[in-house]
Formats: sequence, structure tokens, C-alpha cells
Amino acid sequence: MTRQVLNLSDHLHHKLLSFLNPSSSLSQAQQAHAQILKTGLSNHTNLTTKLLSLYANSLCFLEAKLVLDSIPHPNLFSFSTLIHAFAKLNSFGNALSLFSQMLSRGLAPDSFLFPSVVRACAGLQSSQSAQQVHAISFSSGFALDSFVQSSLVHMYIKCDRIGDARKVFDRVPERDVIIYSALISGYSRRGCVDEAMRLLDEMRGLGFVPNVVLWNGMIAGFSQSKLYASTVGVFQKMHSQGFEPDGSSISSVLPAVGELEDLDIGVQIHGQVIKRGLKSDKCVVSALVNMYGKCACTLDMSRVVGEMDELDVGACNALVTGLARNGLVDNALEVFRKFKGQGVELNTVSWTSIIASCSQNGKDMEALELFREMQIEGVEPNSMTISCLLPACGNIAALMHGKPAHCFASRRGMLSDVYVGSALIDMYAKCGKIQLSRLCFDKMPTRNLVCWNAVMSGYAMHGKAKETMEIFHMMQRSGQKPDIISFTCVLSACSQNGLTEEGWYYFNSMSKEHGIEARIEHYACMVTLLGRAGKLDEAYSMIKKMPFEPDACVWGALLSSCRVHNNVTLGESTAKKLFNLEPGNPGNYILLSNIYASKGMWTEVDRVRDTMKSLGLRKNPGCSWIEFKNNVHMLLAGDKTHPQMNKITEKLNTLSSEMKKSGYFPSTHFVLQDVEEQEKEQILCGHSEKLAVVLGLLNTPPGSSLRVIKNLRICGDCHSVIKFISSLEGREISVRDTNRFHHFKDGVCSCGDYW
Repeated sequence: MTRQVLNLSDHLHHKLLSFLNPSSSLSQAQQAHAQILKTGLSNHTNLTTKLLSLYANSLCFLEAKLVLDSIPHPNLFSFSTLIHAFAKLNSFGNALSLFSQMLSRGLAPDSFLFPSVVRACAGLQSSQSAQQVHAISFSSGFALDSFVQSSLVHMYIKCDRIGDARKVFDRVPERDVIIYSALISGYSRRGCVDEAMRLLDEMRGLGFVPNVVLWNGMIAGFSQSKLYASTVGVFQKMHSQGFEPDGSSISSVLPAVGELEDLDIGVQIHGQVIKRGLKSDKCVVSALVNMYGKCACTLDMSRVVGEMDELDVGACNALVTGLARNGLVDNALEVFRKFKGQGVELNTVSWTSIIASCSQNGKDMEALELFREMQIEGVEPNSMTISCLLPACGNIAALMHGKPAHCFASRRGMLSDVYVGSALIDMYAKCGKIQLSRLCFDKMPTRNLVCWNAVMSGYAMHGKAKETMEIFHMMQRSGQKPDIISFTCVLSACSQNGLTEEGWYYFNSMSKEHGIEARIEHYACMVTLLGRAGKLDEAYSMIKKMPFEPDACVWGALLSSCRVHNNVTLGESTAKKLFNLEPGNPGNYILLSNIYASKGMWTEVDRVRDTMKSLGLRKNPGCSWIEFKNNVHMLLAGDKTHPQMNKITEKLNTLSSEMKKSGYFPSTHFVLQDVEEQEKEQILCGHSEKLAVVLGLLNTPPGSSLRVIKNLRICGDCHSVIKFISSLEGREISVRDTNRFHHFKDGVCSCGDYW
């Protein structure tokens, strides 16, 4: 009888083993599991181990843990099977959790288990776990095992602890190419060129021949460290020493070539691609397109994509981005539509690239429409998409689109992303909601320099110098060091408020306290600050003492100040410099013409305008935008085509009568044309910001706030009129011009009439 039971047990055991071979299905594994539980065979290690392996390979981690928990006395092999599987499938947290559980049962690891545990630490990039595992290897006596040591070196490199990796490396008695490659790649990724090259020479001195993997590690590492010249140098050295670059080598070096804009090297590498038959390598083709884009060779980009046997989404994305980078955003849109029509499976990167291209090149409405299309197509936006969309909302003050984007980011858990947070801060500030901007900043769990700069820029844009300076000092107290953008923000805030003493303090502190040399934009801010404050001679003197050649931005700041103070002599000499630097910019001619007009020098006005005509230059028309009823409306100066123009004109006339009764008369000296006073009044009525404000009054409930954007500086008469309207109509009105925000309330503007 006993023999029959044993035979039956053996038969069942063999039957279950047949269900648990590597090719078994999940269903067979589950049937075997049920039989094991039913027959009480959980103590048969070979059965449970095979079942564990099957469950782990099928990603059934819960079932695998149940099996492990059902074993009365699991051994090292039981734990190792599951830990190996978890590590192999990148389930690193589970691997370390099981390892901890194994140790708590008093089971000691062996040298075969350590590499999987070490891999899990590296995968999680957990320095604390890495050090604990290293300590366990010492106490277990495996720290001198060459295989374990090699794994530890890799682990510390992945955890960004290159010093610890080097200490382990120095204790390895018998080093091979693999361990040298790992450490050299680690040094390369950290930008340690000298140490990486020294180790390479040491390795070759020991008779080891570097392989392609090592060269690729150095090329990729230096490229990631933004050491582009070193990246190209290593690639050339690899080639000169007889090593043939593969697809990985070429796709890693091409981004560096693009950053250096070294077209000659790029063309040579393209030749290598053709020679080695790598034209079908998708990564190589995408890198080639990207390189040509950065070298401004748009025809070569298109040619590379056109020569592809099968369109690849990566190359398509690179082409769209490259066209937009070179200012060809319309072409980028056309190509994107073409790829979409050809059935290319456009992904999140594709949509994000075209949205970014539009928002960065003045196609804000198109960016918003593309985001809507993206969602209709069922493509899931990510945090980068939202970061690229929000600037488009801010550029045209489309709060109706910005708020839903904020809600979307909140629902998807993206608000902890510093780039999403920074974009939200910027968007709300540009939409006139500086309080919401600050709220977003305050709620960020972590902040980087971009976040600090975004909130400072927002405050500066709103003319809030005190708050800008407070944030600047709060940032320093937090341990974050300011950069060139931080100082641009604080200097801009000073210039908006005429704070010359504070401006000089921050300008001088850049080099004295922070070791930052002032750049052209900082000088431009100071010229604006001094010039607007009426210190034109001091501003001009500063330009003459600049350590480098002033550009159009600096001279433009001085010319604008000359216009504010109607300084003809300095304005003429400054304008001449700008005509040489920017012969195609009509704005400089307009400013000089306006300076002449303010002094009644109509002959000179005509001469400047004749010059513009001969050069084919035309004044950029004043344009304003206002948002209401879920739409953004655009109005041009003197626009007669708007469907509500009759109502706008009627309302303007009513307001004009009310203002005259209150003692206000149009400031016709802001009309810089030699025409009659009555015609000047008509011209003033046609300014786009006035039209936008009145359109808002007609289409929004009484007492509601209005937000207007203007593409030019707000004129003095419009400024006075909107102050009056804010009081008469009981409205809060925000106008964002090219310089700053103007918040009108109860007849007063936040700028204090200084702008």
C-alpha cells in the first residue's frame, strides 16, 4: 500500500514537472499551482522553484510571492530564483524587498545572487541600498569575488558615486576590459576627460585592447556632459586607430557635431554612414537630420528623410524640429500634416515637437488647436507637452486655455514637475494673474533655478520691483545661486520703477559678489534704467565703456529713451548706428521719426519716411488682443472691418463725451503726424488698445475685469483714456504691452505713470 502511494506521488510529481517547463503557458502554471496546493507538495523545492520562475517570467509577481509564502522552509535557491527574475525584468523594488526578507530568515547570499541584487540597486539608483549591499558583501566574504566586484563598480557608477566606484575598482586584483569600460564610461558621463583618457592609456598599457563598446561609452558620455569638442575628438581617435564606428558611435557623435555646427565633420560622418550601410539605422538617420538642422542645412535634412525606404517617426520628428529651429515653422506645419496624412504613427514626441515649434515662433493659436487635435487623435500628452503648450497660452493671454491645461496637469500628477510648474508660473503672470503665478510657485514641492527665475520675471513684468527683489534674496537664502537670467529679471524690475541706485547695486554685485560677468542684456537693462530716468548722458557713457561691442538691443534701449525725452541730437547719432546694425528694422526709423515729430520737425519726418519707402520698409501696425466668451479677438489700429465696429465707434464717442465733461481732452501731441487737431482725435480713437477695451466693455458683464495685449508700447493718450474708463465703468483693466503690465483700477495705473 505504501509503495502504491509512493508510486502515485512520484507519478504526480513527474506530471506536475511536465506542466512546469520553460515553454509552459500561464494557464498550465496555474493548474500546476492548484495541484501543488491540493496535494500538499509545497515542500518539494524543485516544483515550487520552477513555479516561481514561471510566474515571475509571466510578470505574475503577486502569484509568485504567494508561492514563496506557501513554502514552509524556503531556501536560498527559492529566493534566488525570484530575485533573479525580478532583477531581469527590471522590477528592482521587489528584488530588494525579497532580498531583505531572505536575510531576515537568516539565509546567507552567495556570489551568484549578489550581481542581481547589485543590479537592482543600480536600477533604482539608490545610494543607500548600494552601500548596504556592499557592506553585506563584505560580511558575507564575497567582496573580493571578481564577479561581485565588477558588479559593485557598475552599481556605484549608476548611482552616480564615481568615487566609491573607483575605490572598488582599485581593489580589484584582476581587471578586464569590461570593468575598465564601465569606469571610463562613468568618468566620461561626468565630464572627467583627463581621468577617462588616463584610464584608457593605463588599460592599453596592460595589453587590453579597447573595444567598440568602450569607445561608444566615451563618445556618449562626453556628449551627455556637453563636452562636444572632446566627443568629436574621441570619435576621430577611434577611427584613426582602426576601429570601425557602428550605429551607436555615429548616433552619439552627431549631436555633438550639430552643437558645434561643424558641417565639414558632419558631411564626413554622413559619408561613413553611406559607406557602412547604416542608412537603414533609424537612430542614425534621426541624428543626421538633427545635425543638419543645427547646421542650418534644411535642404540636406529633407533629402536625408526623402531617401528613407520607410518613413520613421523619429526622423520625422527631427525634421519638423529642425525646420522650426531655422524659422521655417510654416514648412514644419506642412511637413507634419503631410506625415500625418501618409499614415505615419505620430507619437507624443511628434505632437509635442510641433506644438513647441508653434509656441516658440508666434503661432500660438495653431499650438492650441494642435493640442486639441492631439487629444482627439487619442495621443496622451505628457509633462513636456504641457510645458510647451502653456507658453502659447501666456503669449496671447488665453487664460481659457491655460486653466484647463493646469487642470489636466493636476489630474495627471504633473504638478511636481519643475518645468510644468515653471511654465504655469510664467503663463499666469503673462495672463495678468500674478497672484495665481505666486500661488503656483509657493505650492511647488521642489524648485530649481528655472522656477525662481520664472516668478521673478513675472513680478518684473508687472512692475513689482519690491517683490522681485524679495524673491531674489529668498532664492539666495534657500541656497540657490542666481544666474545671468536672475540678474536680468531684477535689473528689469528696477528699470520699470526708475530705481537707479538699486539697479547699480545689483549690476555691480554680479561680478563682485557672484563672479558673474555682465552680458549684453544686463547692459541693455542698465541703459534702459538710466535712460528712462532721464540720465541719457550717463547711459551713453556706460555704452562707450562696455567691454565689448554694443549690439542693436543696447542702442535700441538708448533710442527708446531718447524718444521718451525727445532728445534729437543723441537720438540722431544713436539711430545711425542702428540703421547700420539693423537696416531692415522699421522700428528704428519710426522712433527717429517720432522724435522729430515731437519737436515739429516735419521736414525731417518726411525725409525719414521717404527713406523707409525707398528701402521697402513699412511700420508694423498696432495690434491688440482681448479674450472673452472663450475666444481671443484681434483688433488692428484703424480697423474698420470688425463686425462690431459701429457699436465700438458709438461707445467710444459716448466715452469721449463723458471724458470731456470731466475735463479730459485728447492728448493730440501723441499723434506724430502733421494733420489738423480734429483728425488727430480721430487717429487716437483708432488705436488698437482702445478698440480692444471698448470691445470688451460691450461683450462682458458690468464690473468684470478685462485683459488686453498690445504688440507695441501703449501710447500716452490711450493710457490716460483707459485710466478714465476704469473709473467711469468700474472696471479692472490689464494691458500688457511690449514693456510691462499696466493694471488700471479706479482711475489709477499700477505703473504710476512711469513706463
